[in-house]
Amino acid sequence: MALAVAAQAPFHAYDTYENLIETGKVHNLVVDFGTERLTVRVPRAYSATLDKEDQSVTFKEDTGSIAITMLVTTNSPGVLPNDGALRTMALAIDPNESFLQAGSCATGYKPARYVDSIHAIDPYHLIRTRHAYVSCPDGLVEFVYSAKNEAFDKGRVVFNLFVSSFRLEKLVQQKPAR
Repeated sequence: MALAVAAQAPFHAYDTYENLIETGKVHNLVVDFGTERLTVRVPRAYSATLDKEDQSVTFKEDTGSIAITMLVTTNSPGVLPNDGALRTMALAIDPNESFLQAGSCATGYKPARYVDSIHAIDPYHLIRTRHAYVSCPDGLVEFVYSAKNEAFDKGRVVFNLFVSSFRLEKLVQQKPAR
């Protein structure tokens, strides 16, 4: 993230499973962050790797060709930066990336804004990336989807389903004992 990061809230992630009548059992990942509980459905054939230091979770397809990272920060609590700032944040990660487009996408919480970029590894291999940002009361959640150019559109369906599964709920605060 290009913005200065304030003191981070506690970050704890764990797996849960839901029994659904129509599809059997689904795998969810829950992240408790500050006063919020963030939940996403883990795509089938993906594994998750937690990085507590970066406060992120990376989901990789079993073939390793597609990755989705969910990064949680205390940047911009309650307010989504404007498109220009989001574009700057997305492109600051890799100076060799070129801007493609910006837009909005649905989540199970509220709309996100995204920035698409492309990076040439060599003249024959391109990597496309989508950075999707959601503002939350305690900070900002960024979803980063990367894939080879030829796999991007197919994987984008999985990414859109993944992001649309994102939910946020406030954690119940325990009152101190008297």
